[in-house]
Amino acid sequence: MVDESRVLSLLRTLVSTNSENPPGREAEVADILREHMADYGMTCWSVGPRERPSLIFSTGDEVSGPLVLHGHMDTVPAGPTDQWGHDPFSGEVVGGRVYGRGACDMKGPLSALAEAMVIYASEGHGVPLLMLATSDEESGCSGAEAVVASGLLSGVRYGICAEPTGLAVLLGEKGMLWSRVVASGKAAHASRPEDGVNAIGLCMEALRVLTGEQYPYEPVPSFGLPTVSIGLIRGGVKVNVVPDQCEAYIDMRLVPGQSAESVLRMMRERIADAGFSDRVRVEYVHGKRAVQTPPDTEIVRVTTEAVRSVTGECPPLQAAPYGTDCSVLQPKGGILNVICGPGSIEQAHRPDEYISIRQLMQSVDVYLRAARAIAASVQSGH
Repeated sequence: MVDESRVLSLLRTLVSTNSENPPGREAEVADILREHMADYGMTCWSVGPRERPSLIFSTGDEVSGPLVLHGHMDTVPAGPTDQWGHDPFSGEVVGGRVYGRGACDMKGPLSALAEAMVIYASEGHGVPLLMLATSDEESGCSGAEAVVASGLLSGVRYGICAEPTGLAVLLGEKGMLWSRVVASGKAAHASRPEDGVNAIGLCMEALRVLTGEQYPYEPVPSFGLPTVSIGLIRGGVKVNVVPDQCEAYIDMRLVPGQSAESVLRMMRERIADAGFSDRVRVEYVHGKRAVQTPPDTEIVRVTTEAVRSVTGECPPLQAAPYGTDCSVLQPKGGILNVICGPGSIEQAHRPDEYISIRQLMQSVDVYLRAARAIAASVQSGH
């Protein structure tokens, strides 16, 4: 049976422990989780530097098992506290909600995973259950990268990522391409603009070329459409100087049929076709492919059935528009994942972030049901 006071106590302790990224302060959160899990007999392995570790827990004596439940320990910065109606590091409980930075993204889900591990261990299953708590998910998933490189999860088949989905089951996530568009002009006095080449104007023309039409993709209903957003522009030195430099950053969310490499190549082709190659270049900043788990996979079936049993509902299978550690654990670690967690992604990264206590407790039951089903399947030889 879920111990609500134990879950809330851990959650409030985690929320009150600052793990903002940047700069990256996961060590103290890791210590709290490690001590909590040790109190209930969990074995723990640490991967990565002491100041920014990622932790693997097992209900058994070894890092072995078919399923890993996972989430991250870092949060985005709280931002100005005067924008919050609740102290971002208090874990205040009001009206059936817990407030604070990380309440839903994702110290609440981590607390639910820990509770599922504790209860599962007490039931004496012959099949171990694993839990992974990573560092640096919010700035590049380097913690997940280190875990995959360690090989410790090499035998794991399935994963459930507890990012907040309102307990909807997501089959994967969109990929990503961040690119930098650099325009080089020629400075001149603003009273004689014909003597110069305006880099800001050139950059704007290049952006219209780059974002005006969709890049080819494979239609997959659960993923929706790829998206493009110009997130940052910098250029010029003074109002009366024709600017000789301008740069812009583009965020693209990719779907199946697209890769960062292929889209970047097409972006450069568009620049060349428009005759801008001598003064405009497109640079790669960061990217990853879309991640997709087939809907007929066992982990999708058991998680969907668990959600339906607990909530009486099961929303349509979709993909996440945002990124998670699945982008590393699946393609590089071979772990087929679903994303299913308590809380709403709409609450993440904003003031007065909160999580519903009711949904938090429901999620524990969901994880337990899924873990039991996977264990039973392994024991039956399927």
